[in-house]
Amino acid sequence: MGIKYFGNCNQLAFQFESGTYALASGTRQWIGLVQGHEPADTLDIIPIRYQGNFTRNVTLYADGKEEYGGTFTYYPQDWKFLAFALGSAQVLTGSVLIRESDCDDANYAVANQTLSSFTLEDAKKTASTGSNFIRTYKGCMIDSFKMTMSEGEIASCEVGYKAQNCVYSSGTVTTVTARTTKPYMWSDMNVQLPSGTKLTNCVTYDFTVNNNLESRFPLNGSRTIESVIPLNRDYEVAATFLMDSDNASALYNTYYLGGASFNSMIEVKATAGSAYIIMSGCRITDMTIPSPVEGLTEQTCTIMPANVYVNVYDAIGSYNAW
Repeated sequence: MGIKYFGNCNQLAFQFESGTYALASGTRQWIGLVQGHEPADTLDIIPIRYQGNFTRNVTLYADGKEEYGGTFTYYPQDWKFLAFALGSAQVLTGSVLIRESDCDDANYAVANQTLSSFTLEDAKKTASTGSNFIRTYKGCMIDSFKMTMSEGEIASCEVGYKAQNCVYSSGTVTTVTARTTKPYMWSDMNVQLPSGTKLTNCVTYDFTVNNNLESRFPLNGSRTIESVIPLNRDYEVAATFLMDSDNASALYNTYYLGGASFNSMIEVKATAGSAYIIMSGCRITDMTIPSPVEGLTEQTCTIMPANVYVNVYDAIGSYNAW
């Protein structure tokens, strides 16, 4: 009977890339309290039929594109992957300034990229080194980043990424030191709309960054992508409030019907460190206010920010490759 693979022996870690796309730099890094990883390995095997073979069956197979990517979820202990999603992290003494990168911005680590790239190691460890199951995804960039906050729960992040290629190994799993810092909780956070006004009746809040990555397969002799190109960036917030006379009218009449734009902020204060996710040029684009027969009435809205920047104050120095 073969060795079984158990979930408690799985590990997902990352490594910065610098100098060249898909070239890892430095040591493996702790992501956070990872809850799951779902890689998506797609090999485009093309079936071919042709005249003169006189059969109803497929006769040949051609090797098409290799596309790699996936999704992982984790409880954050820092905001490194939000920095990967937005593009730029300036590390100062005691703080990190996370800013948007645009098409005319040169990346500090790989000059011909807009976004920073990283390598992921997905490892399934066993008692026998030769039986480990390790997939290393190189040239990863964040396609989407979603942070979810719900009353009574741990803050959770979901990262969707695209990668250039994947390398398999059965060798030694890289040792990564786990961080024991308490993750961010719903009680560590508050929502301000507009900035400076805390809406204490917010019960769920999803903040999403979508980079709309496009994979490019030029005629270069390779089945894997040459690079991933960030197209237009989209932000979206989905928030639910317990309807409250303090802000129900303003949310509906001023900001939704009236179309007033506003600034908003997520304030995070915890033992792991503080962070301020600041959104400007926001508009409420959708709102639902049902009338139930019992229970509390909820007011749900979709908010579209124009710009986002983040100020982080924590003890984590490794927001960049150097």
